[in-house]
Amino acid sequence: MKCLFIINRSSGKQNIENTLKEIIAQLVMEQLCPEIDVFYTGGKDDAKNRALALQKGEYDFVVAVGGDGTLNEVTNGLVCSGSDIPMAVISAGTVNDFATYMKLPQNAEEFCRMIRDFKTTKVDVGKVDDEYFINVLAAGLLTDVAYKVPKNRKAVMGKMAYYLECLRELPAQLNRFIPLRFESEEFSSTEEVLVFLVANTKSVGGFPNAAPDASVQDGLLDVLICKKANMLFEAPDLIMKILQGNHPKHGAVEYFQTRELNIYPGDDSGAAEQLSLDYDGEILDGSLPVHISIVPQALTLLISE
Repeated sequence: MKCLFIINRSSGKQNIENTLKEIIAQLVMEQLCPEIDVFYTGGKDDAKNRALALQKGEYDFVVAVGGDGTLNEVTNGLVCSGSDIPMAVISAGTVNDFATYMKLPQNAEEFCRMIRDFKTTKVDVGKVDDEYFINVLAAGLLTDVAYKVPKNRKAVMGKMAYYLECLRELPAQLNRFIPLRFESEEFSSTEEVLVFLVANTKSVGGFPNAAPDASVQDGLLDVLICKKANMLFEAPDLIMKILQGNHPKHGAVEYFQTRELNIYPGDDSGAAEQLSLDYDGEILDGSLPVHISIVPQALTLLISE
């Protein structure tokens, strides 16, 4: 077989280069992939553009090596290329929600076993305007934390760096509500929103059951909206329910599944104009309104048995 590694060296894990050397050596030594090409990203959209340029049959599979942003770029490139080349994932980021949810192998022995077995599956991807996301689109409370944590701190502390930053930011953001209008076949309402998620998998922000009904193969997006409430009193109960996966039953939460959703500013105050939409660690250019939809079976993914 012939494969292409698309590698973001600046992602969080310090030991990723040693892991990659071990994986590539084993693939070559076992004659699983006598031909291996390597592409290193140097900046934004490099991974996307490299994947976008791929032709059908050019490689047997492509390996995305990096964090959520790298995975997002490779996903966008592969979907837009129409090449239908299977994607494998080696997580080098801090949280790695998608790889965790899919139980993808992250060491040399298990990764090479996956390549040897070569089992693939089709997965859905989300679409926001003209961009794609494989895991989640989010806005509101703490969704900008990833951009505030220095890379060196993430490399040393891992997830703990995020959690500490969340604790630091939480008091100032608990009562910051944004008026938004949600329109879908299943739910339409104007709400003052603390945070909302549009998820393709269950795992978001390191919480394994943030979207407890989500699946990458159901042709649906899971939408979670945390509405205005007295968070000083509601937050402890809500956080406990999130940890247990029971938060859709909380009074301050709307949770539904849909194939498409439109989000508009909820009033003319201009508050929604300050909203940053994060999709898989990338910031969406432009502002509201946005159209979000699911693209069923858009990507071929290599998985373990």
